[in-house]
Amino acid sequence: MEDSDIPAFYRQQLDPEAIEMAGFPSRGEDEFHSHWRRVRSNENNILRTILFKGKVSGNIVSWEQDGKRQIGYWIGREFWGKGIASQAMAQFLVVVKVRPLYAYVAKHNTASIRVLEKNRFTLSVEDSQLDSTNSEKIEEVLFQLI
Repeated sequence: MEDSDIPAFYRQQLDPEAIEMAGFPSRGEDEFHSHWRRVRSNENNILRTILFKGKVSGNIVSWEQDGKRQIGYWIGREFWGKGIASQAMAQFLVVVKVRPLYAYVAKHNTASIRVLEKNRFTLSVEDSQLDSTNSEKIEEVLFQLI
């Protein structure tokens, strides 16, 4: 992950359709850059830029939270439907060897659920999380890779 990748990540997380799909709100520019500075400064995080034909198509990250190693990714909408997320996940899982590995995903995000299932994650728990920006409950499912 390079400094020059961050502006593409910022633009990608502003896309209204991607926000709806992820069930995760976008961040304002200052908050976004502050978040990525924190994420990138934590040496326990594992971060990769996803490239497709030389273009920044998204990112994939792993971090520890509440004693669990988690994984998440974001793909720019213009790169959806090309198998990029599934391939990136498969390659990333070679790097991230900790098991179990956990992934939360919005229950309605069938594309991301399929990416996880293709990479041997299994459904663990259904949950509702309170979205701190607008007090709406986001139904999530928790997948794990053992």
